[in-house]
Amino acid sequence: PLEAGLSPNAQIDAGQKAAQLFNARWNAFLDSELGVNAPRAAQWKQVLAEISLPDLKDFAAELCSGKIESYDYYAHQNLLASSCLEKAARAQEMAESFSAEVKKPRKVEKMLLWAAESLKRTAAFLKGETPAEPEGEYVKLSSNDQAKGWDDEAFDEACSLVDFAGKTTPEKQRLFLAAYDLVKDVTALIRQDYAREGLLSFDDLIVKTRNLLLQNPSVREQLKAKFDVLFIDEFQDTDPVQGELLLFLAEAKNTRASRWQNVRLEPGKLYVVGDPKQSIYRFRGADITAYELFTDLILRQGGEKCFLQENFRSTPEIVETANSICSRAMIQQTAFQPAYVPIYTSKTVRNGAVQWVFVPAPEGKLPSADDFRDNQAECIADWISQNVGVLTLADGSKLQYKDIALLTRAATTATPYTEALRRRGIAFNVETDKKFYRKQEVSDFLNFLRAVSDPDDKISLAGVLRSPLFGFTDEELYQVAKRGELSLYVRPTDEKLSRAFAVLNKYARLAGRRGLKDFLTDILEDTFLPEACAASYEGERTLGNLKRLVGLADGYAADGPASLAQFLADVQTLLEEHPDRLGASTTDDALDAVSVLTVHKSKGLQFPVVILADMTKKDSSSSSDPVLHIFSWQYNMHGLRVGKICDVNLAFLEEEQKKHGKCEEVRVLYVALTRAKEKLLLVADARKGAVKAAAPFASAGLFPDEETLPKEVSDGELTVPVEYAAYEPPENFRYRHNEYAANPETAQNIKHWREVYEERLARYQKWISGDHLRAPSEMADPNLLTEEQRAGAELGTVCHRALELMLAQKQPPEQAVVSAAAQCAVPHRAGDARKVLLPFTTSPLFAELSACRVLACEMPFSYLEENGEVESGVMDAVLTGADNRVWIVDYKTDKVKPGQEKQLLDKKYRLQLDAYRRAAEKIFPGRSVRCSAVFVRTFAAVDL
Repeated sequence: PLEAGLSPNAQIDAGQKAAQLFNARWNAFLDSELGVNAPRAAQWKQVLAEISLPDLKDFAAELCSGKIESYDYYAHQNLLASSCLEKAARAQEMAESFSAEVKKPRKVEKMLLWAAESLKRTAAFLKGETPAEPEGEYVKLSSNDQAKGWDDEAFDEACSLVDFAGKTTPEKQRLFLAAYDLVKDVTALIRQDYAREGLLSFDDLIVKTRNLLLQNPSVREQLKAKFDVLFIDEFQDTDPVQGELLLFLAEAKNTRASRWQNVRLEPGKLYVVGDPKQSIYRFRGADITAYELFTDLILRQGGEKCFLQENFRSTPEIVETANSICSRAMIQQTAFQPAYVPIYTSKTVRNGAVQWVFVPAPEGKLPSADDFRDNQAECIADWISQNVGVLTLADGSKLQYKDIALLTRAATTATPYTEALRRRGIAFNVETDKKFYRKQEVSDFLNFLRAVSDPDDKISLAGVLRSPLFGFTDEELYQVAKRGELSLYVRPTDEKLSRAFAVLNKYARLAGRRGLKDFLTDILEDTFLPEACAASYEGERTLGNLKRLVGLADGYAADGPASLAQFLADVQTLLEEHPDRLGASTTDDALDAVSVLTVHKSKGLQFPVVILADMTKKDSSSSSDPVLHIFSWQYNMHGLRVGKICDVNLAFLEEEQKKHGKCEEVRVLYVALTRAKEKLLLVADARKGAVKAAAPFASAGLFPDEETLPKEVSDGELTVPVEYAAYEPPENFRYRHNEYAANPETAQNIKHWREVYEERLARYQKWISGDHLRAPSEMADPNLLTEEQRAGAELGTVCHRALELMLAQKQPPEQAVVSAAAQCAVPHRAGDARKVLLPFTTSPLFAELSACRVLACEMPFSYLEENGEVESGVMDAVLTGADNRVWIVDYKTDKVKPGQEKQLLDKKYRLQLDAYRRAAEKIFPGRSVRCSAVFVRTFAAVDL
């Protein structure tokens, strides 16, 4: 650890602690930069005119991440300037070539000429020269601008050149540099904060380990000696930094290369197994360029390459289909695409294992891609219904649901297929974590939590009211809102709404008094939310998703003290950016259900029957959302974006990524084609652009012709049958429901079940007719709370937490205040809390408190009153002194004049403290109890 530069308190952080440090420093930075006497007001006005504060914050956060060791805008200025000039020449050439055939330039040619001049200006800017004044401005080309004579490939290239020029104008580069200049110093301070606290991301672990081996030869020698042989599987999925690390470990003894390219390998020590045709995890950092460079280094030093070509999984037709398609589509391109190496199988049985199912276009207007997709889904559900229990597999068994995998290219398009399966009563298992947070049951649960955490959150309240738990219709919600009752603060006039509010208010009172995981577990166990959602959505799968959300809360709380408000503030980011924390679901062999998963999730798996859906879906490799950061290991280049403005590095790397993306799509197709053992069903339709989207099949002659509708397609050697399904308007089947025959056992027991239910319902109605659960804080008259006091709730929370840190953990007051503000996610309140608490810590009363032994802080309690009501609450501090007397302390931050504390206690807090006293007498029977309200602003303790 010392050699790696780690601090003694180093710890792995999934993001929460780093976020607290970042937010505290960022808020202080904004206070100093955007105050009345802002030191860089003109620069801020320039930047904020084009870039929002949230975007600037995201940019700063990216600069602080472990992915970026250092950033230098001008590090690659010569390479980028040359690239700009090459693109300028190409734009000029294309504009002149296509303009020669027309009387005057059209929009596409005009924009290419503009791009040529703009790129020359950018090249000059990168070289440190003063660029010429701009002429014209960037206008994005659309498909409507594809003029006569321009084919698709040429027009796509023109659009790319114009877009690149539009992103890299000197004006935008100056704005980027201005934004970077504003945040570079604060990001350096934040990185120092991370280092001081010893926070490490998973990226840091890999990079620091690589750096340790690179920069410390003695450590490298020690670690090399520990391994006689290194065997690396799935090498095509190794990211470049991991690859460097492994090469250093495989280095020959007593050699110490200063860079991986110069590593001399120990003969016989390194074995790698990898299939570059299956390199599909670029989004996780896998780099086909790195794979090629690493394997080339091994081969140059006498390594041997052995092709493993036999496929033991699939039938001959499936193997031949993969070879026919991919041998034409996977053309070798250095650093982008490997050469296709054919596979073969020793199996000989041919039984028509590959089949097309095709939905032709109806007469008239061409349907949308979504409507075609719904038709595909109906065809797939039909095929499964007709073949399960009928089709005989190679081992003699009948086809079951669990033998089938339905693969889609993207998780976002899976819904029509799962809806079709649901309509037919076909059990299915969706294998996708990335969109977990979009599951309706998760949304319902989060709406419940947000509503009880913030009674003023009307959107979440409306969401949970219309969930299966309460079942309000849109019309009912409209009437509730119209009456002004969409708030937990009001007393509703409607009985149904009153029952719903009773449940929500119960948990609003419990929030903060129970541990986060226990609180969420209580909701699932004590309400009918799981049962209602399971009945309305996906049964057991729904229950599993709800439990996984509770598991996420458990992991979140384990990182440090966490309130419900903190959890809800961060949960969306966690679910989107760290889905791995949920624990990926896996295919369960015991579950007889169709597996619905993406091609990426299917890698490494096999199924007797594979259905490849949506084969005519448009290539999505270049249509992803803009990224904030790209790192190219090949160029050692960081590209960054702030808002809609990017540096030239990022524009350059995005062009590279588009090419990588198109090449990777072919490899994704190869993986999809090779998952099936016995049956491969290809499903497509005749939507607009279908032939282009299915180009690998069309170029092999293996794609159905929508004009002639042949019964089979052939590449000359392989023949694939085609089944056509007539297009049907989706509304004809979208609302069908699967019907089941009546169960005789159910009919026999239903009378008894009804009696039990009615008896239980009667007990429930009697129970909810009264308020059986009270908290002492509710005894205070809510009308006495002013708006100013409500606004001081955050300050009070920080003060309570700080006093706990001072008494229980003996932290110095200054440190306790800062820590408390950070832990409560309100670091901006540290200053206010400091003003309140620091004078109090010098008082005799605080000295008396500090001299006591702390039995508990924030101690929850519940006890049963004689009238059947349950009294619950939380005691701020439970102390004991030399006299063995129990002292219950309740901190108050009210603004009160000295000498008037007792009047305030009698008026506002007496009932609350009396409940604390009675609880303490039950907890500590036989011991004397002192119960005090401690007014920290006036240094006064008023006993009950």
